[in-house]
Amino acid sequence: MRFFMIFLGSVLFLFAYSAKVEPFDVYEVASPVAGQVIKVRKDKEAQVFKGELVKIDDAVDKIELRNINAQIDILKSEIQNQASIVRRKYETYLRYKALKTKSLEEKNLKYYDYMLAKNQLLSLKSQLSNLEANRAKILDTINKKSIKVNGYVNQIYVDKYNYVTPGTKIAEVNDISKEKLTIYIPIDKMKRFKEVYINGKKSNFKIYKTWIVPDKKYVTSYKVELVGSGLRIGEIVEVELK
Repeated sequence: MRFFMIFLGSVLFLFAYSAKVEPFDVYEVASPVAGQVIKVRKDKEAQVFKGELVKIDDAVDKIELRNINAQIDILKSEIQNQASIVRRKYETYLRYKALKTKSLEEKNLKYYDYMLAKNQLLSLKSQLSNLEANRAKILDTINKKSIKVNGYVNQIYVDKYNYVTPGTKIAEVNDISKEKLTIYIPIDKMKRFKEVYINGKKSNFKIYKTWIVPDKKYVTSYKVELVGSGLRIGEIVEVELK
């Protein structure tokens, strides 16, 4: 790390630093589920790509999904029919309840008949709720087996026919929508800087993060990250703070 004081016309730059232009973020994509890889877009390595990078076999999941959808359709029809039965039994019970010619035992039988039908309806609705929960899980699994990325694909770690488990590294992806610069400012020189100049020109870079605990390597400095756009990743630039 190097820094120095410079003068440019009547403008005083307190410090200038050398920094390497880096992607805004670098992250590793891991498989959230287990399965066999059936497709890998190896042709997208070392390119900016948005879409499905890796596909894990989901054929069995889709068959199970079709079966559950069929069961749900049948159950919904049963619920509709049972709801009609419940309404009729309730109406019958109300008629019996209003008749003085009917005994208490007859009225109770109609009430129990109605309650039995109602409990059957509740049971069917519970079954539907469980099926819909299972369907949501299967849909989630199917979605997770399509591993999508959005950024610069730096490296792909898997090949077609590989078997992956949850946590298996799939790829390293760089977010290059912005660029990042990292500098180290001496603790006693830290202040509110308003402008950032790159290679002598005013830039759109702003201070993004400041670590107020001294850096482990540069023990007398604070680590500062600046974020902006318009630079070439990998180049070394001079950063001047005003």
